[in-house]
Amino acid sequence: MARPESQLLPLGDFKPSDEWQTHVNAIFYGIQGPGIHHHFQTYASRDYRLAHALADQFLHDVKERGPAEGPVCVQEWGVGNGNLAARFLSRLKSADTDQSVYPRLRYTLCDYSEEILNGVRANPNLKEHEGVYFLEQVNAETQEDFQPHSVHKIISNEIWDDLATRVLLKNDGLLYEEYLQPLLRRDIPHGAWETFVEHFTEKNLDVLKSKPPFLEQIVWERSFQRTDISDWPYGEVIQQHLQRLKDEIPIPINTGALQTLERAKSMLAANHLGYSAFDYGMLSDRELNVPDRPYYKLYGGQYTSMVNFPLIAEVARAVGFAEVQLEHQHDFVGRHLSEKVLSALELVQIHPKIPRMEPWDADLLMLQTLQALNATYRSPYTSKMDYPALPGTPKKQRKQIAELAKNLSATGVPDTVAYITASEVADASGRLKKLGYGERDLKHAFDRNDPPIAFGHMTLR
Repeated sequence: MARPESQLLPLGDFKPSDEWQTHVNAIFYGIQGPGIHHHFQTYASRDYRLAHALADQFLHDVKERGPAEGPVCVQEWGVGNGNLAARFLSRLKSADTDQSVYPRLRYTLCDYSEEILNGVRANPNLKEHEGVYFLEQVNAETQEDFQPHSVHKIISNEIWDDLATRVLLKNDGLLYEEYLQPLLRRDIPHGAWETFVEHFTEKNLDVLKSKPPFLEQIVWERSFQRTDISDWPYGEVIQQHLQRLKDEIPIPINTGALQTLERAKSMLAANHLGYSAFDYGMLSDRELNVPDRPYYKLYGGQYTSMVNFPLIAEVARAVGFAEVQLEHQHDFVGRHLSEKVLSALELVQIHPKIPRMEPWDADLLMLQTLQALNATYRSPYTSKMDYPALPGTPKKQRKQIAELAKNLSATGVPDTVAYITASEVADASGRLKKLGYGERDLKHAFDRNDPPIAFGHMTLR
């Protein structure tokens, strides 16, 4: 039930969605730093299979058409916890048997948050690659610090959803833009209200860090106001894009992502190997036209927007990219492994009892599923998974969760958001059936019915 409006106070006026989204995300990253990974995981946070697929493709491309000599420059935009880079570099080092590429590599991790970069500096898995990787505090939407045509490969993983996004809705030939207003409850202990709002408005991170957690408590008020996009960058492309879509469905316009396309095009060298972007959102007009599909999500106060891949593809061609490829991220990884893949989390979601389980019982099922898979799964890296009980978990289940987590293998499935293969599930099928997984469910676990929101891999050349 919504709280009475009288209990909420505005943190500012109504503004276009991109303004408040980028504002609150700057505070989120500035306050949380490496702690953001307690709120969400990506397929690169702990797993290695996406990075390995990317490294093997990169090695093939360099030898096929990359620079034959001299430095090979790679930039990663939006660096997470550094795991993608660490696993990419380790795979490349071992796969480059004639050492014709790895010694020439200059891998630069770029992020606008110094707090995030500090977390990457502390990543022990990068230590063996000293002198090959470098850190730069820059903004992927501007990046004025780098020379044009100086980079051979650009990689980004789930940054487009964080960047500025405006939202449009059409009705009877007219366009409306979403406006947001953040509100906060009166009873949150933030001190003098006017002073707190001033610090929030000015993004005074030093002060805001000292306050009790408040980002998750923000309530977002929404309205749609009539707009004209004729003066927007790529307004004509956006207008044509919207004409194909249904009325009354909010459509994300990922303006920050579109800016990265311009930046990438200007920075890639003549003999470049492309821009590989991984993110989640709508992969076709069919998904864009699904009524009531999500178009934003909140993670611990972070405000993410679904990525409109079809529009990004259209603008990429307008920017000058001759080749635009889009596929499901699962297909990219599966092709590398020569079999179908899904995540451990997706496997748990097919259990027949999962819709009726309490959250702590779902956690127990996840840990039991990981134990079953770990009987045969072997990671090439050592990494012990943390799995704390959720707040509110009863004492009995809390104890069971702690015991199961303690006994997880350090070379087992590295994360709940980690890729597992069809053969690994088949090898564990006997143990999984004892946990209540149905034989038919396991058989069809990898038969994908594409949901409205999916993980995509876009390659621009």
